[in-house]
Parts: sequence; structure tokens; C-alpha cells
Amino acid sequence: MNRWGSSLAAVAAVALVALATPAAAAENESALRDDFDSLAPRWTQAAGAWEASDGVARVTTPGSSRGSILALTDHALDDVSTTTVTFRTDGGGDTAWAGFTFDRNALDDDYTESGYTVLLRNNGELGVIEAAGDGGVTYLDRAATSALPGLDWVTLTVERDGGSLAVTIGDDPEPTLSVSDDTFDQGGFSFAAHRDLRMAIDAVEIDGIVERAEPLPADCIVWSGEPGESGERGDVLNSDERIAAVSARVQDGAEPQASGYQRLMEDVAKGMLREPAPPENYFVPFFYKDPDAHRAARDGLQNDANTAYQLALAYRLTGDASYGQHAAEFLDAWTNTVECVRTSEDSALAFSYHFPAFVYAAELLNGSPVWSSEGELAFAGFLEETAIPVAGSILHRTNNWGSWALELTTVGASYLNDDAGIAAAAERATELLEHQIDPNGHLPEEITRNNGVGDYGIWYTHFSLQPLFLVAETLAAHDIDLFSYANANGVGLSDAVDAASGWVADPESFEFFTGDVADLANVRTVDYLREGGVIAHSMSYFELAQNHFPSDPVAAILVEEGAMTSIHSIPHLSLTHGGLADPGAEEGPGETDPEPENPEGPGSPGTPDGGSPEPGDGAGLTPGSQDGRAISAAALAATGGPDYIVWVAVGLVTMGLGAVGIVVSWRRRAHLN
Repeated sequence: MNRWGSSLAAVAAVALVALATPAAAAENESALRDDFDSLAPRWTQAAGAWEASDGVARVTTPGSSRGSILALTDHALDDVSTTTVTFRTDGGGDTAWAGFTFDRNALDDDYTESGYTVLLRNNGELGVIEAAGDGGVTYLDRAATSALPGLDWVTLTVERDGGSLAVTIGDDPEPTLSVSDDTFDQGGFSFAAHRDLRMAIDAVEIDGIVERAEPLPADCIVWSGEPGESGERGDVLNSDERIAAVSARVQDGAEPQASGYQRLMEDVAKGMLREPAPPENYFVPFFYKDPDAHRAARDGLQNDANTAYQLALAYRLTGDASYGQHAAEFLDAWTNTVECVRTSEDSALAFSYHFPAFVYAAELLNGSPVWSSEGELAFAGFLEETAIPVAGSILHRTNNWGSWALELTTVGASYLNDDAGIAAAAERATELLEHQIDPNGHLPEEITRNNGVGDYGIWYTHFSLQPLFLVAETLAAHDIDLFSYANANGVGLSDAVDAASGWVADPESFEFFTGDVADLANVRTVDYLREGGVIAHSMSYFELAQNHFPSDPVAAILVEEGAMTSIHSIPHLSLTHGGLADPGAEEGPGETDPEPENPEGPGSPGTPDGGSPEPGDGAGLTPGSQDGRAISAAALAATGGPDYIVWVAVGLVTMGLGAVGIVVSWRRRAHLN
């Protein structure tokens, strides 16, 4: 019996014959030979990076501390089978090894987690080990041999008959090792290279292979497919009133909305060219273990969620239905494609700081003609059963992990209008403020980040405060005031932002780093993105801080930076919240000068030339038409519809009276059909 139990879900199996290439042809449905002229889709790079060229599959970047894994997907060894593998090794010490695992369970299980591994060390020791869990193994047998994979190609053949197996080296007439064990019986097959060893595989031949429903990893959180309950959705971040106020400020040329709108539309133009790319299984490795693999896995959700939000925001500001329809495609794609969101390594953290953008997009699209009720209900089901529990897996953390988990938890409960969930989020928020902010307004768990050196201390302070400010903003929509909360030290969010803004204004004042101030990371923008020509701010939450705790230092930074945006959770926060603490009032407490002294400051793309954007298909539909969510006089005028003159006249009269703008948007349907 397999002690790892049954899987939560299965990935559809594909016959190997259908995948075979001329250089990797299967003789029949129960046999496989691969000479690795290319890396066929049947192989999954479960750990480390692999490539196939010139008839060899090899490790290009070693994986985790336990090595690299190339897994055969959707197929397994039969109870009676023969496997022959020819390989060699590069690097590693005498005891470093390479080989293959069979009867593994999950796709990325290493040799300690499930199955049996046949291994050959650089010093010639041949062994068969059994996974023992908790990072341990049990040797079933071992023997010293003259086969040295670091010097030449070696061929191993394993004959399996039920719980018995025999291992032969090259053309030897008799097996070198023979063992029996029946602990594992899942049949999954993977190549394995220990630690930093680089394995090269010339060929694999398996006689006796069957289709397999690939189990999902044990740390998967899955959605049942059941839609969420219909009903009124709650306010999250951008109410109808806020969208109306933003539109009016854009039309008036007020900053930061004018520049922020231009930045938005630049992103939207790119977003309209993108297509959703959700994975079936979402997994993000630790950043500090493999930054490149981390970013590659993380960026899919980042790009799709941010694009969905940008398109949804543009739809609400322009009335262009094509923007909203494409935004809905991103939401639906993730709901319909993702089978598993994992919680191990950096998966839950990355999911928590990127998925909220999908929730913010859903708020803007909910109840509109561009998003079907079926799609919205499916999203609500996924949010309740998958997204919020993923955040819940790290909600106990007390540093920035806990802050990001709380943001996703809070916006999820708010969107679903879950009063109990909102109350629980508010309680957890006060717990984090009690723990995270010391009497000086510093975040002790963040200021000395990077092994106590502190060069990432300002960045990680931003990284924890941004989600906390977003949590406070969402809770405020439900009449819960976190902005005014003072912890047992007598301090709160205002004190934390005072400290952070002081460091941003004068990085040399950051006393927790004694090196060259130029080495401080991500003080204002994300360094690695800026080097590539992309401006993404580290502290766009300063817009929220200025609305609730206006200060001259923060105001000066906002003018210097211009319209800010972010890659984490909420791009274009300057556009939606800059100077708009209360969108129902003419001026908020943190109102910025509509014409700052430096309108072309760093990060500011400049001011639009006044008119409305070029309308796309379906742009600016008038109230009473199929899509009635356009809210600005200019957008209405751009429609060419029969009623637009009336609406423009109303808009001019209203603006003449000094109102913020025209609010032409029907309230959301209280219940979805």
C-alpha cells in the first residue's frame, strides 16, 4: 500500500505513442525509448533546469538542496517491467550520485519523499534506497563497483517483478543488486541527480509502461468546481463613487490622475496583446534558492492578475467593452485551468501578493455585461475554496508573509461579503500591528533583512506595509478603522510610514545598514526591473498614507515620483487613490496640487493632452445601452450615440457647479441570476 494516500485530483493521461518523435519512438503502447534529440512534452522539469540537445538530456541548473528531477508525466512502470538508462555525471564529490526513481508518488517528490531510487555514486558505489520521509532514506542494498559515471557513460538495467527488482551494470551476466520491498507501488518514474551534480542522459528504454493518473502534490489546495453562492458582493477597493471621482480628475487634468491614466493606458495597450497563461499546477520555489526559477514561476500570475486589473480599470474609466471582455478572459482562464495551488516554498506567499489584483478586477467587472454570471460565480467559488485557504496556510506568519496573507484574506472576505471573515481579518490585522511595529515605528522583522546586513531593510519595510495599508483601506469600506489603531507601544501605521518616508527621503538616515548607501535595495523602485527599463515602485502605498496621515515629507516624495505603480497586488494606486481619501468629497485631506512643480518627475509619464482616449470597439457606451458603465462626460461624448449631447450638457452644467464629475453608472445587481 502507498502510505502517501490517494491524490486530490488527476491530470489527464496521454498515450506515449501519440507523443513519440522519430528519434524517440515507442514500439507499442507499453514501451518507450527516448534518445533525447529534444525534450519531449512527456518530461517535466520537476526540480532544476534541464535541456535536451545533440541526443543528450542534461541538467543545466541544479535544483534544490536534494538535487534535480526530470519526471516522466502521466505514465508509470508496470508491475513487471525492464528499464535501461545510459548516463554520466559532471561535477560533485566522490559521493555525489545520479540515477532514477520509480514508484514515486507526486510529480516533484524527491528521493526522500516517495519511491525507490537506484543510484550510482562518482566513486562507483551502486545502491538502492527507499524514501523514509522527513528528509531520510533507508538503504535496501549497496555494493562497490568499477563503474565511474564521472569518467564515462554507464548503463544500468533494472528488472522489476512486483516487489522484487534486480540491478545490472552494463553487459554483466548477473545482477549486482537484488532487493525486495512493497512499501511503494505508485509506479511513477523520474531521473534524479544529487545536489549540485549535473547528470547527462544518453538514452532511456522502458518495456512495461502504463498510463497513470498523476497524483497532485500533498500540499495542493484545489477547487471542487462548485460555483460560489450568488448574492450581493461587498466593496473592496474601488467603489463606483471612486471611479467617478477618478474619471473627473482625469478629465480636469489633475495629478496624479492625469499622468496615472496615461501610464494605465500604456499598460492596457500591451495587455490587449497578451493572452492568459495559467498553469495547471501553481508552484513557486524559494527565491533565495533559485531566483530565476522563482521569477519564471511567479511572473505568470503577476502578469495575468495585473493585466486583468488594468483592463478592468480601463473598462470602467472609458466604457470600452473590449477592455472588460479581455479582463474577464483572464479571470475565467485562471478559474477554469488551475487544478492545484501549492502552499510549499514561496508558493503561498507569491500567490497572496499577486492574486488580490484578480479580486480588484472582479470588483470592477461584477454585474457588468462583459462578465457572465457563470464566470463570476465560478470565480467566487475558486476564491472561497482555493485562494483564501492558500493565504490561510501562511496567515499565522508574523512578518511580511503574514501581511500579504492578510491582504488576500481581507479582500477575499470583503468581495464575498462575508461578515465573519471580515471581522476575523480585522482581528488578525490588530494582532499584526501589535507585533510588527516597535515604539520607534520600525518593523523589527524587516529592517535587518538579508542575513542581518540590512541592505534590504527599507525594501522589506515597504513590502510589509503595502499589504497592511491595503488591508486598512478595504476594512475602512466596512466601517472598520485600522488607520487610527495604536498598539501597546502607542504607535500604528502613521508612525511606520513616518519612519519609512524618512528613509526614502534620506537613505543615509537608515541606521540599520552601515555600508554604501548605493547598495540599499529597492528604496523607491524595484532595482532589477528598473535596470530593464521598467519602473515599478516599492512604496506606492504612500498614496494611501498621504490620504489618511498627510505630511510634507510624503507629499514631497509623491511629487518627486509622479504617478506610482506596483507589481505587487495593486498597480496604478496613484491613479485610483492619489489625493482621494474620500471620493465623495471635492477635496480629500491629502489632496495633491493638480499642477505640481515637477509634473514630469521621475516615474511620471507626463500629462495627457486633455481629450478622451481613442475609443476602441464598444468604447464609451451610453447609459441605457447594453453596457452602461462609462462614467465620464468625455467618454459619453465619444460614443456618437443619440443621447450623448444631453449627457454632455448635463456634465458641463454639473462641472460648472463645481461637482467632482458625472456619475453615470448603474448600481450593481444585488443578486446574480
